[in-house]
Amino acid sequence: MWDSAEGFFGSYYIYWISVYLFIGYGASLLTLYLSGIFLARRSIKRTKQRSIFLRAEDVVSATDIPSVTVVAPAYNEGLTIIENVKSLLSIQYPYYELILVNDGSKDDSLQRLIDEFDLKRQDATFITQPIPTASVKHIYKSRKKKYTHLTVIDKNNGGKADAINAGVNFANTELVIFTDVDCIIEQDAILKMVRPYLEEDDKEIIGCGGGIGIANDSVIKNGILTELKLPSRLVPMNQVVEYIRAFLLGRMAWSEVNGLMLISGAFGMYPRKRVIEVGGFNPKTVGEDLELCIRLRKHMEEQKIPYKVVYLPETLCWTEAPSDYNILIRQRDRWARGLWETISLHRDLLFNRKYGKMGMLYYPYWLLFEFGAPIVEFLGVICLIAFGIFGWINWPFAILLSFAAYLVGCVFSTIAIFMYIKSFDHYTKPKQIIELLLAAYLEPFYYHPLLLYGQMLGYYKKIFDITSGWGTMTRKGFKVSKS
Repeated sequence: MWDSAEGFFGSYYIYWISVYLFIGYGASLLTLYLSGIFLARRSIKRTKQRSIFLRAEDVVSATDIPSVTVVAPAYNEGLTIIENVKSLLSIQYPYYELILVNDGSKDDSLQRLIDEFDLKRQDATFITQPIPTASVKHIYKSRKKKYTHLTVIDKNNGGKADAINAGVNFANTELVIFTDVDCIIEQDAILKMVRPYLEEDDKEIIGCGGGIGIANDSVIKNGILTELKLPSRLVPMNQVVEYIRAFLLGRMAWSEVNGLMLISGAFGMYPRKRVIEVGGFNPKTVGEDLELCIRLRKHMEEQKIPYKVVYLPETLCWTEAPSDYNILIRQRDRWARGLWETISLHRDLLFNRKYGKMGMLYYPYWLLFEFGAPIVEFLGVICLIAFGIFGWINWPFAILLSFAAYLVGCVFSTIAIFMYIKSFDHYTKPKQIIELLLAAYLEPFYYHPLLLYGQMLGYYKKIFDITSGWGTMTRKGFKVSKS
Protein backbone atom coordinates (compact mmCIF):
# COMPACT_ATOMS: atom_id res chain seq x y z
CA MET A 1 0.00 0.00 0.00
CA TRP A 2 2.98 2.28 0.46
CA ASP A 3 4.36 2.10 -3.11
CA SER A 4 3.25 5.63 -4.00
CA ALA A 5 4.61 7.05 -0.76
CA GLU A 6 8.10 5.53 -0.68
CA GLY A 7 9.58 8.55 -2.40
CA PHE A 8 8.27 10.90 0.23
CA PHE A 9 10.65 11.17 3.16
CA GLY A 10 9.05 10.22 6.44
CA SER A 11 5.58 9.64 4.98
CA TYR A 12 5.16 6.40 6.88
CA TYR A 13 5.88 8.11 10.18
CA ILE A 14 3.71 11.13 9.40
CA TYR A 15 0.79 8.85 8.67
CA TRP A 16 1.04 6.72 11.78
CA ILE A 17 1.83 9.59 14.13
CA SER A 18 -1.33 11.30 12.87
CA VAL A 19 -3.34 8.10 13.24
CA TYR A 20 -2.17 7.54 16.81
CA LEU A 21 -2.89 11.15 17.77
CA PHE A 22 -6.44 10.98 16.45
CA ILE A 23 -7.04 7.55 17.98
CA GLY A 24 -5.63 8.75 21.31
CA TYR A 25 -7.90 11.79 21.29
CA GLY A 26 -10.90 9.63 20.40
CA ALA A 27 -10.05 7.09 23.09
CA SER A 28 -9.87 9.86 25.68
CA LEU A 29 -13.30 11.11 24.65
CA LEU A 30 -14.67 7.57 24.77
CA THR A 31 -13.37 7.11 28.31
CA LEU A 32 -14.95 10.39 29.38
CA TYR A 33 -18.29 9.44 27.80
CA LEU A 34 -18.29 6.04 29.51
CA SER A 35 -17.59 7.73 32.83
CA GLY A 36 -20.36 10.21 32.04
CA ILE A 37 -22.92 7.42 31.62
CA PHE A 38 -22.05 5.98 35.04
CA LEU A 39 -22.09 9.37 36.76
CA ALA A 40 -25.30 10.50 35.05
CA ARG A 41 -27.12 7.32 36.04
CA ARG A 42 -26.00 7.74 39.64
CA SER A 43 -27.00 11.41 39.65
CA ILE A 44 -30.46 10.72 38.21
CA LYS A 45 -31.07 8.03 40.83
CA ARG A 46 -29.95 10.36 43.62
CA THR A 47 -32.16 13.20 42.36
CA LYS A 48 -35.22 10.95 42.18
CA GLN A 49 -34.62 9.71 45.72
CA ARG A 50 -34.40 13.26 47.01
CA SER A 51 -37.62 14.25 45.25
CA ILE A 52 -39.46 11.60 47.28
CA PHE A 53 -38.51 13.27 50.53
CA LEU A 54 -39.07 16.85 49.36
CA ARG A 55 -41.92 16.92 46.88
CA ALA A 56 -43.16 19.95 44.96
CA GLU A 57 -46.37 20.06 47.03
CA ASP A 58 -44.27 20.18 50.22
CA VAL A 59 -42.43 23.22 48.87
CA VAL A 60 -45.73 25.00 48.14
CA SER A 61 -46.93 24.58 51.71
CA ALA A 62 -43.68 25.76 53.29
CA THR A 63 -43.57 29.26 54.78
CA ASP A 64 -39.82 29.83 54.59
CA ILE A 65 -39.21 29.20 50.89
CA PRO A 66 -37.12 31.76 49.00
CA SER A 67 -38.70 34.47 46.89
CA VAL A 68 -37.97 34.30 43.16
CA THR A 69 -37.94 36.74 40.25
CA VAL A 70 -38.22 35.47 36.69
CA VAL A 71 -36.36 37.78 34.31
CA ALA A 72 -37.18 37.50 30.59
CA PRO A 73 -35.66 39.81 27.97
CA ALA A 74 -37.66 40.56 24.82
CA TYR A 75 -36.77 42.16 21.51
CA ASN A 76 -39.28 42.46 18.65
CA GLU A 77 -41.50 39.64 19.97
CA GLY A 78 -44.79 41.31 19.05
CA LEU A 79 -46.25 38.30 17.21
CA THR A 80 -46.07 35.98 20.24
CA ILE A 81 -45.44 38.27 23.22
CA ILE A 82 -48.91 38.01 24.80
CA GLU A 83 -49.10 34.22 24.68
CA ASN A 84 -45.54 33.95 25.98
CA VAL A 85 -46.09 36.30 28.91
CA LYS A 86 -49.30 34.52 29.89
CA SER A 87 -47.32 31.30 29.97
CA LEU A 88 -44.75 32.83 32.33
CA LEU A 89 -47.54 34.23 34.50
CA SER A 90 -49.12 30.79 34.90
CA ILE A 91 -46.20 29.34 36.87
CA GLN A 92 -47.21 27.86 40.23
CA TYR A 93 -45.15 29.38 43.03
CA PRO A 94 -46.28 31.41 46.06
CA TYR A 95 -43.63 34.12 45.97
CA TYR A 96 -42.49 35.05 42.50
CA GLU A 97 -42.37 38.12 40.32
CA LEU A 98 -42.09 38.30 36.55
CA ILE A 99 -39.94 41.05 35.07
CA LEU A 100 -40.18 41.39 31.31
CA VAL A 101 -37.46 43.61 29.88
CA ASN A 102 -38.37 45.24 26.58
CA ASP A 103 -34.91 45.84 25.14
CA GLY A 104 -35.68 48.67 22.75
CA SER A 105 -38.04 46.70 20.51
CA LYS A 106 -38.86 48.39 17.22
CA ASP A 107 -42.16 46.58 16.71
CA ASP A 108 -45.41 46.89 18.67
CA SER A 109 -44.36 44.57 21.53
CA LEU A 110 -44.69 47.23 24.22
CA GLN A 111 -48.05 48.53 23.02
CA ARG A 112 -49.48 45.01 22.89
CA LEU A 113 -48.39 44.47 26.49
CA ILE A 114 -49.87 47.78 27.62
CA ASP A 115 -53.21 46.98 26.01
CA GLU A 116 -53.48 43.36 27.12
CA PHE A 117 -52.33 43.72 30.73
CA ASP A 118 -53.58 47.28 31.37
CA LEU A 119 -50.09 48.54 32.18
CA LYS A 120 -49.57 51.84 33.93
CA ARG A 121 -46.34 53.80 33.60
CA GLN A 122 -44.39 54.41 36.81
CA ASP A 123 -41.42 56.49 37.81
CA ALA A 124 -38.14 54.81 36.86
CA THR A 125 -35.80 57.14 38.72
CA PHE A 126 -35.92 55.09 41.93
CA ILE A 127 -34.14 52.08 40.42
CA THR A 128 -30.65 51.49 41.79
CA GLN A 129 -28.13 50.31 39.21
CA PRO A 130 -25.59 48.02 40.90
CA ILE A 131 -24.95 46.64 37.40
CA PRO A 132 -24.48 49.30 34.69
CA THR A 133 -26.91 48.97 31.78
CA ALA A 134 -28.32 50.95 28.89
CA SER A 135 -30.71 53.60 30.17
CA VAL A 136 -34.16 52.58 31.40
CA LYS A 137 -36.97 54.70 29.95
CA HIS A 138 -40.05 53.58 31.84
CA ILE A 139 -41.38 51.00 34.28
CA TYR A 140 -44.86 49.55 33.85
CA LYS A 141 -47.07 47.69 36.34
CA SER A 142 -50.40 46.03 35.63
CA ARG A 143 -53.57 47.50 37.11
CA LYS A 144 -55.29 44.11 36.91
CA LYS A 145 -55.26 42.25 40.22
CA LYS A 146 -54.39 38.89 38.69
CA TYR A 147 -51.30 40.39 37.07
CA THR A 148 -49.89 42.34 40.01
CA HIS A 149 -46.73 40.21 39.91
CA LEU A 150 -45.93 41.45 36.39
CA THR A 151 -43.46 44.29 35.79
CA VAL A 152 -42.38 45.51 32.37
CA ILE A 153 -39.14 47.46 31.99
CA ASP A 154 -38.82 49.52 28.83
CA LYS A 155 -35.19 50.38 28.09
CA ASN A 156 -32.91 51.40 25.28
CA ASN A 157 -31.40 48.53 23.35
CA GLY A 158 -28.27 47.01 24.84
CA GLY A 159 -28.48 43.36 23.92
CA LYS A 160 -29.72 40.28 25.75
CA ALA A 161 -27.13 40.32 28.54
CA ASP A 162 -27.72 44.02 29.18
CA ALA A 163 -31.49 43.48 29.33
CA ILE A 164 -31.13 40.67 31.87
CA ASN A 165 -28.86 42.86 33.99
CA ALA A 166 -31.55 45.55 34.04
CA GLY A 167 -34.00 42.95 35.34
CA VAL A 168 -31.54 41.91 38.04
CA ASN A 169 -31.18 45.54 39.12
CA PHE A 170 -34.93 45.89 39.57
CA ALA A 171 -35.51 42.52 41.28
CA ASN A 172 -35.62 42.43 45.07
CA THR A 173 -35.84 38.68 45.69
CA GLU A 174 -33.34 36.13 46.97
CA LEU A 175 -33.23 34.13 43.76
CA VAL A 176 -33.49 35.08 40.09
CA ILE A 177 -34.36 32.89 37.13
CA PHE A 178 -33.22 33.87 33.67
CA THR A 179 -35.20 32.59 30.72
CA ASP A 180 -36.18 33.49 27.18
CA VAL A 181 -39.56 35.09 26.71
CA ASP A 182 -40.47 32.58 24.02
CA CYS A 183 -39.86 29.56 26.25
CA ILE A 184 -42.69 27.48 27.70
CA ILE A 185 -41.94 26.74 31.34
CA GLU A 186 -43.52 23.86 33.24
CA GLN A 187 -45.95 25.18 35.86
CA ASP A 188 -44.12 23.47 38.74
CA ALA A 189 -40.65 24.37 37.45
CA ILE A 190 -39.79 26.91 40.17
CA LEU A 191 -41.01 24.53 42.88
CA LYS A 192 -38.50 21.97 41.63
CA MET A 193 -35.71 24.46 41.03
CA VAL A 194 -35.71 25.74 44.62
CA ARG A 195 -35.39 22.24 46.08
CA PRO A 196 -31.56 22.15 45.94
CA TYR A 197 -31.44 25.51 47.76
CA LEU A 198 -33.60 24.08 50.55
CA GLU A 199 -31.74 20.75 50.78
CA GLU A 200 -28.11 21.89 50.75
CA ASP A 201 -26.56 22.88 54.10
CA ASP A 202 -22.81 22.48 53.68
CA LYS A 203 -22.34 24.31 50.38
CA GLU A 204 -23.94 27.34 48.81
CA ILE A 205 -25.84 26.70 45.58
CA ILE A 206 -24.68 29.39 43.16
CA GLY A 207 -26.50 28.03 40.13
CA CYS A 208 -29.22 25.55 39.27
CA GLY A 209 -30.13 24.48 35.75
CA GLY A 210 -33.16 22.61 34.49
CA GLY A 211 -33.60 20.37 31.48
CA ILE A 212 -34.43 22.03 28.16
CA GLY A 213 -36.77 20.26 25.76
CA ILE A 214 -37.73 20.94 22.15
CA ALA A 215 -41.40 21.61 21.46
CA ASN A 216 -41.48 22.15 17.69
CA ASP A 217 -44.88 21.01 16.34
CA SER A 218 -46.19 20.46 19.88
CA VAL A 219 -49.49 21.99 20.99
CA ILE A 220 -49.62 24.96 23.38
CA LYS A 221 -52.85 26.05 25.07
CA ASN A 222 -53.08 29.07 27.38
CA GLY A 223 -49.30 29.14 27.65
CA ILE A 224 -49.10 25.46 28.71
CA LEU A 225 -47.68 22.55 26.76
CA THR A 226 -50.72 20.29 26.36
CA GLU A 227 -49.48 17.82 23.76
CA LEU A 228 -45.83 16.98 23.23
CA LYS A 229 -44.98 15.82 19.72
CA LEU A 230 -41.74 15.00 18.00
CA PRO A 231 -40.79 17.57 15.34
CA SER A 232 -41.88 16.66 11.84
CA ARG A 233 -38.65 17.94 10.25
CA LEU A 234 -35.28 16.19 10.50
CA VAL A 235 -33.25 19.19 11.72
CA PRO A 236 -35.22 19.79 14.93
CA MET A 237 -35.71 16.02 15.36
CA ASN A 238 -31.94 15.57 15.55
CA GLN A 239 -31.76 18.39 18.05
CA VAL A 240 -34.13 16.44 20.30
CA VAL A 241 -31.61 13.58 20.28
CA GLU A 242 -28.73 16.00 20.78
CA TYR A 243 -30.42 17.71 23.73
CA ILE A 244 -31.28 14.39 25.39
CA ARG A 245 -27.68 13.26 25.04
CA ALA A 246 -26.12 16.54 26.15
CA PHE A 247 -28.43 17.36 29.05
CA LEU A 248 -29.10 13.89 30.43
CA LEU A 249 -25.61 12.40 30.08
CA GLY A 250 -23.31 15.41 29.94
CA ARG A 251 -24.71 17.85 32.45
CA MET A 252 -26.00 15.26 34.91
CA ALA A 253 -22.53 13.69 34.97
CA TRP A 254 -20.77 17.01 35.59
CA SER A 255 -23.33 17.94 38.22
CA GLU A 256 -22.54 14.73 40.10
CA VAL A 257 -18.88 15.74 40.52
CA ASN A 258 -19.65 19.47 40.95
CA GLY A 259 -17.92 20.20 37.66
CA LEU A 260 -20.80 21.89 35.86
CA MET A 261 -19.49 24.96 34.02
CA LEU A 262 -22.59 25.86 32.04
CA ILE A 263 -26.22 26.55 32.88
CA SER A 264 -28.31 27.13 29.81
CA GLY A 265 -29.39 30.73 29.29
CA ALA A 266 -32.86 29.43 28.45
CA PHE A 267 -33.53 28.44 32.07
CA GLY A 268 -31.23 28.93 35.03
CA MET A 269 -31.60 30.02 38.67
CA TYR A 270 -29.03 31.99 40.66
CA PRO A 271 -28.75 33.85 43.99
CA ARG A 272 -29.28 37.52 43.11
CA LYS A 273 -26.59 38.79 45.47
CA ARG A 274 -23.93 36.59 43.85
CA VAL A 275 -24.89 37.72 40.36
CA ILE A 276 -24.54 41.34 41.47
CA GLU A 277 -21.21 40.64 43.19
CA VAL A 278 -19.67 39.46 39.93
CA GLY A 279 -21.21 42.27 37.87
CA GLY A 280 -24.00 40.38 36.13
CA PHE A 281 -23.87 39.05 32.59
CA ASN A 282 -21.05 40.18 30.33
CA PRO A 283 -22.63 42.09 27.39
CA LYS A 284 -19.39 41.83 25.41
CA THR A 285 -19.77 38.10 24.72
CA VAL A 286 -22.45 36.14 22.88
CA GLY A 287 -21.85 33.21 25.25
CA GLU A 288 -23.05 35.07 28.31
CA ASP A 289 -24.55 32.02 30.07
CA LEU A 290 -21.29 30.02 30.03
CA GLU A 291 -19.21 33.07 30.93
CA LEU A 292 -21.39 33.97 33.95
CA CYS A 293 -21.26 30.46 35.35
CA ILE A 294 -17.47 30.33 35.11
CA ARG A 295 -17.12 33.80 36.62
CA LEU A 296 -19.38 32.85 39.54
CA ARG A 297 -17.30 29.75 40.18
CA LYS A 298 -14.07 31.77 40.08
CA HIS A 299 -15.58 34.28 42.52
CA MET A 300 -16.48 31.57 45.02
CA GLU A 301 -13.05 29.93 44.68
CA GLU A 302 -11.35 33.28 45.31
CA GLN A 303 -13.58 33.90 48.36
CA LYS A 304 -12.89 30.33 49.54
CA ILE A 305 -16.60 29.71 50.03
CA PRO A 306 -17.78 26.09 49.51
CA TYR A 307 -20.27 26.01 46.66
CA LYS A 308 -22.11 23.82 44.17
CA VAL A 309 -23.58 24.19 40.71
CA VAL A 310 -26.40 21.69 40.20
CA TYR A 311 -28.53 20.41 37.36
CA LEU A 312 -31.99 18.85 37.51
CA PRO A 313 -32.74 16.06 35.02
CA GLU A 314 -36.41 16.93 34.60
CA THR A 315 -37.32 18.84 31.47
CA LEU A 316 -38.65 22.06 32.97
CA CYS A 317 -38.46 24.40 29.99
CA TRP A 318 -39.54 23.92 26.38
CA THR A 319 -38.12 25.90 23.52
CA GLU A 320 -38.37 26.11 19.75
CA ALA A 321 -35.31 24.72 17.99
CA PRO A 322 -34.02 25.99 14.63
CA SER A 323 -36.13 24.34 11.94
CA ASP A 324 -33.83 24.68 8.92
CA TYR A 325 -30.14 24.37 8.11
CA ASN A 326 -29.37 28.09 7.79
CA ILE A 327 -30.79 29.01 11.20
CA LEU A 328 -29.06 26.02 12.81
CA ILE A 329 -25.71 27.04 11.34
CA ARG A 330 -26.15 30.63 12.58
CA GLN A 331 -26.96 29.31 16.06
CA ARG A 332 -23.89 27.05 16.22
CA ASP A 333 -21.72 29.80 14.75
CA ARG A 334 -22.81 32.02 17.65
CA TRP A 335 -22.29 29.28 20.24
CA ALA A 336 -18.77 28.66 18.92
CA ARG A 337 -17.90 32.35 19.09
CA GLY A 338 -19.27 32.52 22.63
CA LEU A 339 -17.16 29.53 23.65
CA TRP A 340 -14.05 31.07 22.05
CA GLU A 341 -14.62 34.36 23.89
CA THR A 342 -15.20 32.69 27.26
CA ILE A 343 -12.24 30.33 26.97
CA SER A 344 -10.06 33.33 26.08
CA LEU A 345 -11.43 35.58 28.86
CA HIS A 346 -10.71 32.97 31.52
CA ARG A 347 -7.46 31.49 30.23
CA ASP A 348 -5.88 32.26 33.61
CA LEU A 349 -7.75 29.19 34.90
CA LEU A 350 -5.62 26.74 32.93
CA PHE A 351 -3.77 24.46 35.40
CA ASN A 352 -4.06 27.17 38.05
CA ARG A 353 -4.06 25.45 41.46
CA LYS A 354 -5.64 28.53 43.00
CA TYR A 355 -8.96 27.47 41.47
CA GLY A 356 -8.80 23.85 42.57
CA LYS A 357 -10.46 21.25 40.35
CA MET A 358 -11.90 23.94 38.12
CA GLY A 359 -8.41 25.06 37.13
CA MET A 360 -6.78 21.64 37.07
CA LEU A 361 -9.56 19.52 35.52
CA TYR A 362 -12.75 21.25 34.42
CA TYR A 363 -11.32 24.16 32.43
CA PRO A 364 -8.72 21.95 30.70
CA TYR A 365 -11.55 19.60 29.70
CA TRP A 366 -13.49 22.49 28.14
CA LEU A 367 -10.37 23.69 26.35
CA LEU A 368 -9.39 20.26 24.98
CA PHE A 369 -12.72 18.59 24.34
CA GLU A 370 -15.40 21.27 24.03
CA PHE A 371 -13.38 23.98 22.33
CA GLY A 372 -10.86 21.63 20.73
CA ALA A 373 -13.14 18.89 19.38
CA PRO A 374 -14.31 20.78 16.24
CA ILE A 375 -10.72 21.73 15.46
CA VAL A 376 -9.48 18.15 15.82
CA GLU A 377 -12.35 16.85 13.70
CA PHE A 378 -11.75 19.47 11.02
CA LEU A 379 -8.03 18.63 10.96
CA GLY A 380 -8.99 14.97 10.66
CA VAL A 381 -11.01 15.73 7.54
CA ILE A 382 -8.09 17.71 6.07
CA CYS A 383 -5.66 14.89 6.84
CA LEU A 384 -8.00 12.34 5.31
CA ILE A 385 -8.16 14.33 2.08
CA ALA A 386 -4.41 14.97 2.00
CA PHE A 387 -3.45 11.38 2.82
CA GLY A 388 -5.89 10.17 0.17
CA ILE A 389 -4.25 12.39 -2.46
CA PHE A 390 -0.77 11.08 -1.54
CA GLY A 391 -2.02 7.49 -1.41
CA TRP A 392 -1.02 7.01 2.21
CA ILE A 393 -4.30 5.62 3.50
CA ASN A 394 -4.77 2.02 4.49
CA TRP A 395 -8.40 1.95 3.34
CA PRO A 396 -9.52 -1.29 5.05
CA PHE A 397 -8.15 0.02 8.37
CA ALA A 398 -9.68 3.49 7.81
CA ILE A 399 -13.10 2.04 6.94
CA LEU A 400 -13.01 -0.26 9.97
CA LEU A 401 -12.03 2.62 12.26
CA SER A 402 -14.77 4.86 10.85
CA PHE A 403 -17.38 2.13 11.28
CA ALA A 404 -16.28 1.55 14.89
CA ALA A 405 -16.56 5.27 15.63
CA TYR A 406 -20.02 5.31 14.06
CA LEU A 407 -21.16 2.34 16.17
CA VAL A 408 -19.83 3.92 19.37
CA GLY A 409 -21.78 7.10 18.63
CA CYS A 410 -24.94 5.08 17.97
CA VAL A 411 -24.48 3.18 21.24
CA PHE A 412 -24.16 6.38 23.27
CA SER A 413 -27.21 7.92 21.62
CA THR A 414 -29.22 4.74 22.19
CA ILE A 415 -28.24 4.63 25.87
CA ALA A 416 -29.20 8.31 26.30
CA ILE A 417 -32.57 7.82 24.59
CA PHE A 418 -33.53 4.78 26.68
CA MET A 419 -32.31 6.40 29.90
CA TYR A 420 -34.54 9.37 29.09
CA ILE A 421 -37.53 7.15 28.27
CA LYS A 422 -37.06 5.18 31.49
CA SER A 423 -36.76 8.33 33.62
CA PHE A 424 -39.53 10.40 32.01
CA ASP A 425 -42.79 9.77 30.19
CA HIS A 426 -42.36 12.20 27.31
CA TYR A 427 -41.66 9.88 24.37
CA THR A 428 -43.07 6.48 25.23
CA LYS A 429 -44.92 5.48 22.05
CA PRO A 430 -43.08 2.84 19.99
CA LYS A 431 -43.27 5.05 16.89
CA GLN A 432 -41.61 7.95 18.74
CA ILE A 433 -38.82 5.72 20.05
CA ILE A 434 -38.14 4.34 16.57
CA GLU A 435 -38.07 7.87 15.11
CA LEU A 436 -35.60 9.05 17.76
CA LEU A 437 -33.33 6.05 17.14
CA LEU A 438 -33.45 6.54 13.37
CA ALA A 439 -32.57 10.21 13.78
CA ALA A 440 -29.65 9.25 16.03
CA TYR A 441 -28.32 6.69 13.54
CA LEU A 442 -28.62 9.09 10.60
CA GLU A 443 -27.11 12.02 12.52
CA PRO A 444 -23.44 11.48 11.53
CA PHE A 445 -24.25 11.59 7.81
CA TYR A 446 -26.09 14.89 7.45
CA TYR A 447 -26.62 16.63 10.80
CA HIS A 448 -23.21 16.45 12.44
CA PRO A 449 -21.38 17.89 9.39
CA LEU A 450 -23.67 20.94 9.65
CA LEU A 451 -22.69 21.41 13.29
CA LEU A 452 -19.02 21.14 12.41
CA TYR A 453 -19.42 23.70 9.65
CA GLY A 454 -21.24 26.12 11.98
CA GLN A 455 -18.60 25.74 14.69
CA MET A 456 -15.68 26.25 12.34
CA LEU A 457 -17.45 29.24 10.81
CA GLY A 458 -17.65 30.78 14.28
CA TYR A 459 -13.94 30.13 14.89
CA TYR A 460 -13.12 31.59 11.46
CA LYS A 461 -14.96 34.79 12.38
CA LYS A 462 -13.02 35.08 15.64
CA ILE A 463 -9.66 34.46 13.94
CA PHE A 464 -10.30 37.17 11.36
CA ASP A 465 -12.17 39.46 13.76
CA ILE A 466 -15.41 39.41 11.81
CA THR A 467 -18.18 40.97 13.90
CA SER A 468 -21.49 39.12 13.82
CA GLY A 469 -23.20 39.66 17.16
CA TRP A 470 -26.16 37.44 17.93
CA GLY A 471 -27.50 37.18 14.41
CA THR A 472 -31.15 36.70 13.49
CA MET A 473 -32.78 33.57 14.90
CA THR A 474 -36.04 33.42 12.93
CA ARG A 475 -38.72 31.33 14.63
CA LYS A 476 -41.98 29.97 13.29
CA GLY A 477 -43.68 30.04 16.69
CA PHE A 478 -45.44 27.28 18.61
CA LYS A 479 -48.65 25.63 17.49
CA VAL A 480 -51.19 27.43 19.70
CA SER A 481 -54.56 25.84 20.42
CA LYS A 482 -57.43 28.27 20.93
CA SER A 483 -60.00 25.65 21.88
